[in-house]
Amino acid sequence: MSESAIFEFGSTVYCSDAGCGELLQVVVEPELPRLTGLVVCSIADAAVHLVPAELARPTRYGVLLECDRHAFEGLPAAVPDAQPRIRRGDHAHALDGDAGRVLGLVVRAEDDAITHVVLLAGHVWHRKHVAMPVEYVVGLGFAGLDVLVLKDHVGEFATVDGGL
Repeated sequence: MSESAIFEFGSTVYCSDAGCGELLQVVVEPELPRLTGLVVCSIADAAVHLVPAELARPTRYGVLLECDRHAFEGLPAAVPDAQPRIRRGDHAHALDGDAGRVLGLVVRAEDDAITHVVLLAGHVWHRKHVAMPVEYVVGLGFAGLDVLVLKDHVGEFATVDGGL
């Protein structure tokens, strides 16, 4: 069985020699679906950098980059473009209404394939973190994710321990 890990939006991002920023968004290749990059805001100067997925590894304390701070600061700026991006708080739109808000992604370590989308789902008094298999995602657009499920069924997906 292959290992998977959660990329949680808002996590602290660490270079090999120091803390370097905060995870804002991820860039995805929706056809596969696969994680291709991370959008990280630098704590030094608030510049926003595009980090290749191969350099990033989520840990229980945040995201660890396989580069030092100097190399991180030399990465390209993350400019708005046509690449599909997912960020914390994006809506998941079910067939019959709002299914929840995106908190993070579960990514398989061996090939950066996205296996699940972590959502905050349920009624305001009974919210929980659920891992929805990526096979239910049928679209990624400006307004969030389109999912092929009824909103009442989202709560039946596996819950994520640790409360993102």
